[in-house]
Amino acid sequence: MNSQNSHLYVLMFLFFSLGATIIGRLFYIQVNQYNHYKELADLQQIDEEDLKAERGEIFFSDESTVLATNIGTKKVFIVPREIKNIEKTSEILADVLKMEKADVLEKASQIDDPWIFLKEIPAIEGEKIKNIAGVHFESYLERFYPRERMASHVLGFYNKENKGQYGIEQYWQEELRGVDGYRKGVKDAKGKFILPLTKIQEPVDGNDLILTLDPNIQLFLEIKTKEIFEKYAPRNATIIVLAPKTGEVLGMASLPNFDPNNYEEKENISVFKNPAILAYEPGSIFKPFTAAMAIEEKKVTPQTTYYDSGEIKIGSHTIRNSDLKSHGTQTMTNVIELSLNTGAVFMQQQVGNDKFLDYVKKFGFGTKTGIDLSGEETGSIANILHPQSGDGAIEYANASFGQGISATPIQILTAFTAIANQGQMVKPHLVKKIIHSSDGTEEEIETEVIGQVISAETASRVTAMMVSAVKNGYGKKAEVEGYLIAGKTGTAQASWSYLGENKGGYSSFFIQSFVDFAPAFDPAFIFILKMDAPTKGPQFSSDSLGPFAQEINEYLFNYLGIPPEE
Repeated sequence: MNSQNSHLYVLMFLFFSLGATIIGRLFYIQVNQYNHYKELADLQQIDEEDLKAERGEIFFSDESTVLATNIGTKKVFIVPREIKNIEKTSEILADVLKMEKADVLEKASQIDDPWIFLKEIPAIEGEKIKNIAGVHFESYLERFYPRERMASHVLGFYNKENKGQYGIEQYWQEELRGVDGYRKGVKDAKGKFILPLTKIQEPVDGNDLILTLDPNIQLFLEIKTKEIFEKYAPRNATIIVLAPKTGEVLGMASLPNFDPNNYEEKENISVFKNPAILAYEPGSIFKPFTAAMAIEEKKVTPQTTYYDSGEIKIGSHTIRNSDLKSHGTQTMTNVIELSLNTGAVFMQQQVGNDKFLDYVKKFGFGTKTGIDLSGEETGSIANILHPQSGDGAIEYANASFGQGISATPIQILTAFTAIANQGQMVKPHLVKKIIHSSDGTEEEIETEVIGQVISAETASRVTAMMVSAVKNGYGKKAEVEGYLIAGKTGTAQASWSYLGENKGGYSSFFIQSFVDFAPAFDPAFIFILKMDAPTKGPQFSSDSLGPFAQEINEYLFNYLGIPPEE
């Protein structure tokens, strides 16, 4: 073999080797790595953009008064290929968008253009054209609360991270937020879609919520709460009105409150917490529950008597009446009328610790009510679950008149539905109806009975005792002529820890509360008033909150059209 042939063979070998390498590389790229390079190409050529869902609105029970909505603008686009009737669609769009019909018709006729911008309009105007085939939107919306501070603790707010915080906004986040959509297609170097869109997934707007709150009752409570705050200068004040047969919250107001439109202005985030679902020591407002237990267990009747010496000794502890007086022989009804601590202890001792604890749990204390608000506290019955004194005698005695245990206002009100509602306790709720955005169907929230806590007979007897407390006892200032009202006062010393102070024991400040329901034996409403550590006015809630309870009773009788009974 001569050198010329050798060189030829070498060149041929190199040529074939190079060709094989190239073919192998092409096979590797085009077959083995097809998906990888397709994804790279798609990233460069195919773009996907979000189409934001619109958050559901929140309404008062009248279904027309808005509590939370969305304001801002929507950009209107059309996809000509999707339009079914170009002439009619162009006419509608021109009218709503205030454009010339000829201009709209020209754009709608551009079948090869995948995504055409028409105009930016107020969000509310978009409702008129949102169901037209071929019409799409990009939303630029912000959450807006037209009533500002009204029911702010109920609502919470919608934050900059697109999440609900506190209240209804957080609890019902999944219902309200909806599902974002998207559009996907090929774009040119300037970012414009150049081919028919690969896919458009329309957003699914959030569902609307109809609350149980009555706008007129809510406004009235807001006014009364402000009056309480101005008159007595407490740390906070709360009023809740509930329909005892359904569990619907008709009104819920607290001060201090906030404007959810400007929540970022608040440096102290504790103001966002709803006092209606925060725990406190209830004090004497708890005594009707102790009476209910003793009557249900047939240990006493409303007419059973005991001798009140003004105090009772338990080990090294002495429990005294709030008025520091002895009242002699008294009935169990007198105990409720005069709010006698010694009488409450007497009833608890007849029941016994184990049964007392069972009933405390049955009335729902120590567990959440499950109301549809975020941040609800459980309250605490730890002192009687795990007493420090050994036999628990002092802890149970204190609990009989609402000391050493804690509960939330909504928890107390829920427990009272068992007395007001022939022994049946109902779950409180704030959402009355869900309106689904996808098809407009309405989902009613039904009444949920938690359980039969006491018999109807016991409930009736305790109700009569509470009626006597309004007619003849410390609740008298809540009385309205012509009506039977069942009520009970509560005044409890506030612990330093409850007031946010880093020290043990009880302060010289008080927590005052008042509960009543009416008409007593067929109640249309039940409410609780509560204020913490008032710095002005009377020490006892009978004098401070009794007159406000009367005003609320009068208003509700008139507003709900309840005729006098007597």
